[in-house]
Amino acid sequence: MNHPNKKIMERAINLAKEKYKEGGHAVAAIIIKDDEIISEAFTTINKEQDPTCHAEMNAIRKAAKKLHSKVLDNCYLYTTYEPCPMCTSAAIWAKMKGIVYGATRDDQTEKCPWRVYIPASEVIKNGTPKLELFLEFMRAECKELLSL
Repeated sequence: MNHPNKKIMERAINLAKEKYKEGGHAVAAIIIKDDEIISEAFTTINKEQDPTCHAEMNAIRKAAKKLHSKVLDNCYLYTTYEPCPMCTSAAIWAKMKGIVYGATRDDQTEKCPWRVYIPASEVIKNGTPKLELFLEFMRAECKELLSL
């Protein structure tokens, strides 16, 4: 599979639309390995009353359990909103291959604020391994989610 992939991001967008009322934010993430979806998740901060339950963290946890490994090599994280430093760092710790995201921290809304002003690109630049980063993929479609 070539990255970024429109069908995968469309699936993430649809998941965010379906689940945003459950999680409190219209953000979703999908992890791909080769041509297979390993995990899908959405933000559940409000539901779980856990500030670490971002869509990306939830997807990484599910993928690690499914693969029985803390290393998610050759996996790509697709997310509808630029991952925060915590989520980007988790992808680095998991030794993922890359991250694809849509809306950026500049697209934040009152409902979907950005709290730590360190861009994903800066975290990747200062981490090891160096993940591939595809920014603003389908940004307009993902940005619409932030107003739900």
